[in-house]
Amino acid sequence: MHDNIKPEHFFRDQLLQVMIDNNWSDLYLTVGTFPSIKIAWEIVKIDSWLEKMTWKDTMEFAQSLITEKQHYNLVKNRNLDFSFQYMWRMFRWNISFQMWNYMVILRLLNAEIPSIDELHLTDIYKQVANKSQWLIIITWPTWSWKTTTLAALINYINENFVRHIITIENPIEYVHPHKKSIVEHKEIWKDVYDYETALMWAMRQTPDVIMFWEMRTKKEMEIALRLAETWHLVISTLHTRSAYQTVTRIIDAFPKEEKEQIRIQLSDSLLAIFSQRLIKNVEWTWLKLAKEILVKNTAISNLIRENELHQLPSVIQTGWREGMQLLENDLVDLVRAWAITEDEALRYANNPKILKDSL
Repeated sequence: MHDNIKPEHFFRDQLLQVMIDNNWSDLYLTVGTFPSIKIAWEIVKIDSWLEKMTWKDTMEFAQSLITEKQHYNLVKNRNLDFSFQYMWRMFRWNISFQMWNYMVILRLLNAEIPSIDELHLTDIYKQVANKSQWLIIITWPTWSWKTTTLAALINYINENFVRHIITIENPIEYVHPHKKSIVEHKEIWKDVYDYETALMWAMRQTPDVIMFWEMRTKKEMEIALRLAETWHLVISTLHTRSAYQTVTRIIDAFPKEEKEQIRIQLSDSLLAIFSQRLIKNVEWTWLKLAKEILVKNTAISNLIRENELHQLPSVIQTGWREGMQLLENDLVDLVRAWAITEDEALRYANNPKILKDSL
């Protein structure tokens, strides 16, 4: 564990070990209820051998994990994201407050950095990772394997190409050893002040690949587009539901007088958008990954430049030879393979009519 973190805390160590032994993904600790875990998106309370959490339990648990400096930042910002290693496994943590009490949520990360093949992603993921510039965006809500997909892409580049890779995260989740590439990990608060500063500094550090977590602000989007235009492969994420929504979100982040210029930049710089969603399988015991894939071609570029974005789904649907697919295409395949139910597919479809017509 990190320096200054309490080396022994029986309750904490017991829970972490149980998580590792059972490969549980998420653990929730909050006052007034039992510790709870997430299994295939179902939250299950651990009430057989534990008591309900008290304010003292959550406080001591939270404070056993962090340094004095981290605790200062937690109190100041009312929220703290960080990661650390326990028993050779990486955990990602979030500590916040609710009703003046500590709340702790943690996630157990994969023991090994997964490959693109192990995640059963299509070959188009490898094809875009082969490129030496442009912008790749992974989208959709929390817990849709965005982080895992990012790690798989970086791992593929690291194993196959001699590149200088910079990752910018808060917190760092997967540490990539140097293979063919040089991989530098920068963590917000520890190594750099914020994403905007990190991206500005990265422009002077001669990277070939820059991966940073989520384009949240207009300035971050602007820098990402500029980097993608200047012979860098930029990989990032957005909280959007589809390729169409991703493009509109970026353009709408800019004022009216800048939109035309941004459409031109995006039409030139965009390489691919992967919109992902994890869906419960038919037994509700595991999860299946459904994907919408946009790969830039001449038609896509023209639609973005001419602001005809409503036609993007049609071009995606007809672009299967280039590796493109609507989310509904993947959902239909999963339903026909009896991997997920039709009800679950309809729940996550962007266009339920397309899904119903296909089925």
